[in-house]
Amino acid sequence: MRKTFVILLGVLLITLISMPMIRSAQADINQWTWLPPYIDKVDGSRVIYKHGSTAQLKVPVYNDWNGPNNGLNVSKVVISFDWGGASSNKTLDLSASPVQVKWHETYTFTVSFVANATEAVSSEWEHEYTVYVEHVNATGGSLEPRSADWDDFGGSNKWRYVVYSTGQADALDLQTEYDSYVSAYPLNYFTDTDARQLAGQAQIEGSMAEDDYDDRQDYASAKTRYQTALNLYSQALTAEKNYRATSQDASLNTTLTANAAALIVAKAAQTTADAALVEANAALIEANATKIQAEAALTNAYGFFFIGLGFAIGWSFIGIGVMIYALRKPKPPTR
Repeated sequence: MRKTFVILLGVLLITLISMPMIRSAQADINQWTWLPPYIDKVDGSRVIYKHGSTAQLKVPVYNDWNGPNNGLNVSKVVISFDWGGASSNKTLDLSASPVQVKWHETYTFTVSFVANATEAVSSEWEHEYTVYVEHVNATGGSLEPRSADWDDFGGSNKWRYVVYSTGQADALDLQTEYDSYVSAYPLNYFTDTDARQLAGQAQIEGSMAEDDYDDRQDYASAKTRYQTALNLYSQALTAEKNYRATSQDASLNTTLTANAAALIVAKAAQTTADAALVEANAALIEANATKIQAEAALTNAYGFFFIGLGFAIGWSFIGIGVMIYALRKPKPPTR
């Protein structure tokens, strides 16, 4: 029993020691990157290209394996797809002039090829693939290929490659454009009745196009219906634009008419105010004239008063003089 335990422990230790060694052998190829012009790429785990487009994969190769005194002489970088046959391997062939990757250095290779929907059999298939490099020794002899399998990075994070036919890719482009219109201009955006009806028809066509695309894989019909939906949306937006422009013009004309009427009333009020001012000025002039006449009359009254007062005083002095004279007049001698 004790011997069995020791044997099992030994096996376990050997396994634990060997796992990082195995992993390091696979770590020569780091996580790669698909380059545009792809249709879609989901977190690096799936890439979709259009038939006839140029697919490109950047493959960083890190030399942590071949020893500090030996370079890793890369002669080929290969993408091996699962559909089999001669076309299933896409190769960057460097056999004529291998590229040496020095110890603990990284070199990035780019594998390019034309995406072909007929090779991939069906656009509904997500194809698995393996990326590996072949390397040679100093005399040109091939050594064991170094590879990173399609499930190497995380197990469940499987790498997939898809090619859409031209018809499917075009229909998908129209679907994306249509979805953007629906999101930006929902039915409640439209205030004009005709525009709203056109937008409603567009959404019906879009719904039917979606059924053609997703359920029936009839990409030609889906493409036609999506294009019809987009044309209807364009007509709806034009109708709405014209309606709003007409409404704005009518509102502007109403505002201008009201402003013009208000201006006329204001001008009439100004004229009335001006007339009232003229009348007030005339009244002021008349009042000033009356004041002047009154002041003149008062001046005359003061003149007559002082003249009369002068006469009164004069006559008073004369009377007093007469009385004094009468009192002091010498009496005639008595006989």
